[in-house]
Amino acid sequence: MVLVSATAFGTLAIFAKVGYASGLGTQQLLAFRFTLAALGMVALAVLLGQNPLHLRRREVITLLAMGALLYTAQSLAYFLALRTLPASLVVLISYVYPSLVAAAGWLFFRRAIAAWHLAALGASLVGVAMLVGGARLQITWALVLAVASPVVYTGYILVGERVMGTVPALAASAVIMTGAAIAFSLLAALDGQLALPRSAQGWAICVGVALVPTMLAISLFLAGLTRIGSARAALLSTWEPVVTVMLAVVLLGDRLSWIQVIGGVLVLLAVVAVQLSRPVEAPPG
Repeated sequence: MVLVSATAFGTLAIFAKVGYASGLGTQQLLAFRFTLAALGMVALAVLLGQNPLHLRRREVITLLAMGALLYTAQSLAYFLALRTLPASLVVLISYVYPSLVAAAGWLFFRRAIAAWHLAALGASLVGVAMLVGGARLQITWALVLAVASPVVYTGYILVGERVMGTVPALAASAVIMTGAAIAFSLLAALDGQLALPRSAQGWAICVGVALVPTMLAISLFLAGLTRIGSARAALLSTWEPVVTVMLAVVLLGDRLSWIQVIGGVLVLLAVVAVQLSRPVEAPPG
């Protein structure tokens, strides 16, 4: 289940690229993605006995804020970067976040950090430098956004750790998706992009991006999580960027130089190193 989930997540950047090619706007695509996904996740949560309406008001407000602020900021940065940068490059840069989470846990929550966490962080940063340097990119807003995406996602994960421990996963996901849907609908309306797709291909992409790398991916990951545990699930999830890179090469014609391949391998090895380690809990208080 988790491998299928990672495969589904791996199609996200491809959907974005194809959507842009068909004339969809960034906010338009994201508004449809999260609105359709929120409706589906709420229905699934209710069906499986995790009605979001049963959550406490404070939990709902916190989860809505997570979706409307952090998840929205991360998704917007990621999708805007995809407008001009190769999908393979953006997804590999985004996978620096596990090392950032380990480092941020030490910095902000006084969690012990192993030597190999530091090595993983160093490998991630070197890998990103090789990915960017191998592409011979100048510093542009797209590149800044590609790097900002995992930084924001790190904050989202750290906040989520404090909230999700006491909230049913499906109900929480449904509320977070709802927050993101509201935020992106407002952004799309302000930018004049809150409009229906003009073609059958546009509709197919909007439904596909809501169903495959969002609803299906999240549902299967949560289902697999309860069966194999978080450590193994997180490790298996490293299959996601591999799927994205393979699809980008086959479907979009992306090509990585040797130095970029080495950089990408360094990033993925760092992810595996972090996921193989046993997380250290923050001290009480």
